Amino acid sequence: MALPKIGITMGDPTGIGPEIIIKLLSSKEVFQTCLPVVFGDSEILKETIKRLGMDTCVEIIEDIPEERIHSQKVFLIPVSKLKVDSIQFGKPTKECGKAMVGYIEKAVQWVQRGRLDAITTCPINKRAINEAGYPFPGHTEFLAHLSGVSRVAMMFVGSKWKVVLVTTHLPLKEVSKRIKSNLILNIIQITEEGLRKYFGLSQPNIAVLGLNPHCGEEGLLGDEEEKEILPAIIEAKSMGIKVEGPFPADSFFNLSGQSFFDAIISMYHDQGLIPVKMVDFREAVNFTLGRPFNRTSGGHGTAYEIAGKGVADHTNLLRAVVLASNLSKTKRDF
Repeated sequence: MALPKIGITMGDPTGIGPEIIIKLLSSKEVFQTCLPVVFGDSEILKETIKRLGMDTCVEIIEDIPEERIHSQKVFLIPVSKLKVDSIQFGKPTKECGKAMVGYIEKAVQWVQRGRLDAITTCPINKRAINEAGYPFPGHTEFLAHLSGVSRVAMMFVGSKWKVVLVTTHLPLKEVSKRIKSNLILNIIQITEEGLRKYFGLSQPNIAVLGLNPHCGEEGLLGDEEEKEILPAIIEAKSMGIKVEGPFPADSFFNLSGQSFFDAIISMYHDQGLIPVKMVDFREAVNFTLGRPFNRTSGGHGTAYEIAGKGVADHTNLLRAVVLASNLSKTKRDF
């Protein structure tokens, strides 16, 4: 069987994206699972190789070779031509923002045309892409726009839990305004479909968390559970979906016990991601549900505090690429 073709977008040139890509493609493990190609900037990657003192080389291509790709070679689709001398770690410019967007757009074009099986994205700077004229709060929303889909969800895949978010990159004061029954029902449906399609579960079991402390204490601490969350669960059950809840978030995540659910739906970003990253900070992978192509990313950000120091760990990127490859092989059509 031919290995999946995985496109890796370089992310923020002033973050750790270029470094972890070079480290990833300088090792052998990733090449046993896929044919990787990078969408990025030739000079930035060459400068990174020089700074790291590695023997890896960059080869510009127009298409992915069919033969097995070997380590210490970066097959690159060049998208930007940034001036290396003007790049300062942790200080992305408007041009960097345009470049980040360009890598994503080009990779999406390739996967939509069937030239890639999946995409793995390195972290971007959200402020920089907004200043470049792309008003999206993150990868997930921008990729939904490029895909032309209205229903997407972020699933974080760890060793212990798969956590799906109802709301993503929002100020906390805005979260309760977005907790609506129709949105929660959509997320439950997307999660159930994704678990069947990519993880081979014929009848997945899903848990839904509450929003408020103790699930609102019968309305004393909030009424979103009664008015919005529970009706969505009841409707999903009427559609034949195995779903339970709402559960109080503070007592749900048992680090020592067994999880009886195939996925957990969290109401907001930190509610779901704090437990995932406590257990699997280096391992957890973000997988986007609901789009017509497979996309993964690491669970970390641009890591400006270590960018350029040569100490960034590429493990999370490796896990993201491997997951993208494995899900491409197991995807089922319904």
